[in-house]
Amino acid sequence: MQYLWMVIAGGTAFVSGRGLIRWTLAAYLFGWLALIPLAFLPKKQDKAEQREAMIKEVVEKHFVRNEFKDFNTVDDLFKQLENK
Repeated sequence: MQYLWMVIAGGTAFVSGRGLIRWTLAAYLFGWLALIPLAFLPKKQDKAEQREAMIKEVVEKHFVRNEFKDFNTVDDLFKQLENK
């Protein structure tokens, strides 16, 4: 159960722009009690927006690269889309 609180605290800290390692360590030491101050602290908007943009860029690059393989004509593209 302790690891669950660590994962939740780390994810919440990452999304809110806080220090990931610091809050994960706090959850390891204090358990679910570490989530209380984390829930009431304001988000650091600049860090949170940078992290969201980075994640969005990586995800889009991965899916766009895997979505369309090499195609020379429109028929090749339609053949790829039919398989999905």
